[in-house]
Amino acid sequence: MRAGFTATSPLESLGRALCGDLGHVPDWAGLIGTANDEFVTPALYHRLRQGDVPSAEPEAMAYLGELDSLNCRRNRSLWAMVADCTGLLNAAGIVPTLIKGASEMALQDDPAQFYRLMIDVDMLVEPNEAEHAQRLLAEAGFTVLEDSEYEHSPGSFWKEGYLGTLDLHAGLQSGIARFLQGDDWQRRRVLCEKDGLRFRVPDPSLRLLINISHDMLHHTGLARGGISLRYLLPLRMQLQQEAAGLDWPWLLGLRRDRAFRLAFDLQMLMLEEIFDMPLPPGVHPDRLTRLLHRRRLLKARHPGFAELEWAVVKPVYTRLKKR
Repeated sequence: MRAGFTATSPLESLGRALCGDLGHVPDWAGLIGTANDEFVTPALYHRLRQGDVPSAEPEAMAYLGELDSLNCRRNRSLWAMVADCTGLLNAAGIVPTLIKGASEMALQDDPAQFYRLMIDVDMLVEPNEAEHAQRLLAEAGFTVLEDSEYEHSPGSFWKEGYLGTLDLHAGLQSGIARFLQGDDWQRRRVLCEKDGLRFRVPDPSLRLLINISHDMLHHTGLARGGISLRYLLPLRMQLQQEAAGLDWPWLLGLRRDRAFRLAFDLQMLMLEEIFDMPLPPGVHPDRLTRLLHRRRLLKARHPGFAELEWAVVKPVYTRLKKR
């Protein structure tokens, strides 16, 4: 964290704590509440347990430890559901692709130790496999949640005994898929085998694209000017890995699209702001982007202003989306 930096919002205080800086003597109840809101409480607990962090409040650490234990239990159930569904699909000759949090979980040595709170897991099959996949899930006792179908998804599936739902996809959201050209979809996935199961995960560059586009473009991160650590923290961790294997020419080429350039550069600026990470080589945000970055910080620091501004912006954004 930058020398002399003073956190002026709960998110920034949480960012400092995730960097191991407790010198600002945080309000522990507020800090943990913000971490829960951002789905990163396990990551906070794991960071505070490291030896280079000043002693945290014992009662807070005990509470965080209990939450982490419960999260590990939930993750084990979610991964068991992924394994169950993947096994069903594999037996029928279908190799699914795990995306978003499910792909990050799959890349852990122990999926139960994944550092983020998970509500559901996302699994993608090819469009011509979707109907067959739904039948297999129904035959295995999964039911579709009411009104859970949308553009690219046959729905969210639930089965008694599991602590979450499976979101089945028949393609990427249009706000993400539009950036893929030619054979990008085929060549930017990696075939994995784990516990006798076969599945694919996006390669590092596609995972980064999905992370940024899902938060900033598919959701309303760019229009609303919000900051979501549940997406920002995986970006930080991925960019910190020396062997991340990112295809920077491809990623920087995507910045020719104005919307993606704004989304990408804003996330890089926020990584710099909250976690003191340098901007990637070749990324030079313009004045408008830096102004929008200041807007995000202002809204994080003044929630009342954020609600008022979104009330004005939302109708315009909604009309533009319908065009």
